Amino acid sequence: MRLAIFLLTVTLAGSSLAQTAAQSLSQQLGRQTNIQADFVQYVLDASGSRLQETHGRMVLAHPNQFWWQTADPFAQLLVSNGERLWIYDEDLQQVTIQAIDPLTTSTPALLLSGNSTDIGAEFKVVVNYVDDDLVLYYLTPRDPESLYKSLRLNFKNNQLLEMQLEDTMHQKTSLNFSNMVFDPQIDQQLFEFTIPEGTDVLELDQF
Repeated sequence: MRLAIFLLTVTLAGSSLAQTAAQSLSQQLGRQTNIQADFVQYVLDASGSRLQETHGRMVLAHPNQFWWQTADPFAQLLVSNGERLWIYDEDLQQVTIQAIDPLTTSTPALLLSGNSTDIGAEFKVVVNYVDDDLVLYYLTPRDPESLYKSLRLNFKNNQLLEMQLEDTMHQKTSLNFSNMVFDPQIDQQLFEFTIPEGTDVLELDQF
């Protein structure tokens, strides 16, 4: 009986800690409402060596609205108005359109611009307070079919510095943010994509 009570106590304590970590991350993400920033995206192999470097710029607004552009060598523009997502590949003269699923976090932009209060339902969250200023959050998707095996978010002085994602093939993508501006003036038309003439359109969902 005592062993059962002890195991139950440990289980409840672990659940409480996990909930606290998820709530802490929700608060951190909740502070980042409307954001614009520059970023450098690195693709790393399993050993951590850099395979690719791409520069970009992002503008985010809750809920699920974003403008996310990466430059050469893999130029691409992702635009979401909260209901649909446009993925525009200028080199291919192709745009893919799909519905936004508020329960999915398949891209960094969706995770950062989504409903932060649901973070604990979507991820198991562990927090590491490195010092008074630097906080690391480790996320494991609860969905077994997630594109990512794990994610890490680094905050310094309540500001997001880095996001690192590891896929199921152990390849990592690291996003380092700079020139971050909070609550900028945003033209809502930025989150509506006008398809250029002559562009091939691929619709993955019916709207």
